[in-house]
Formats: sequence, structure tokens, C-alpha cells
Amino acid sequence: MRYSMIALGLAGSLWMGCSSSPAPNAASATPAAKTETAYAPGSKKKGDKGHCVVCVIKEGSSEEEPVVETLDYKGKTYVFCNEKEKAEFISEPVKYAGP
Repeated sequence: MRYSMIALGLAGSLWMGCSSSPAPNAASATPAAKTETAYAPGSKKKGDKGHCVVCVIKEGSSEEEPVVETLDYKGKTYVFCNEKEKAEFISEPVKYAGP
């Protein structure tokens, strides 16, 4: 049973698209405020490394990932590890970038 739960957890993180595993618990996760998720306009490009804002907020990820997508929003550049995360940001920008 334990191994099947681990396999489900690994499959879930692969399905989500983020390259890092979810944080084991909220107490050990790096708070989003301490991880840079918004960059100077144009400072990050596809192929660079950066913090996917959706992964940071949803999973507590503090690992830099390869930038697959970027988006300029309210004078800052946000980076994403895949197109799905960018679409999620676009659907709820306040959730990820603040008011």
C-alpha cells in the first residue's frame, strides 16, 4: 500500500509538469515571499532557469526550473515550467501575482 501511494505521488507531480517534487509539508516549504517569482521585465527568456510562480505558490517549490514560457504582467516578467502553468496564471493572476 505504501509503495502504491508513493507511485501515485510521483505520477501526480509528473502530471502537473513541475520538475521538483511537492514540499513534504508546509512548515518545511520555502515561503513564496522569500522565493523570487517576478523578475525585471525581459530579464528571463525561454531556456533560462527561474522559479515557476505557479509551482512556488501551489507546491512550495523553491527549485529553479527551465523556463518554458514567460509572461509580462504589471511591469514584471513571470516564468513558467510549462504551458499549463502559464494558462493557470492567466486564469487567476491575482492568486499568483497579488493585487
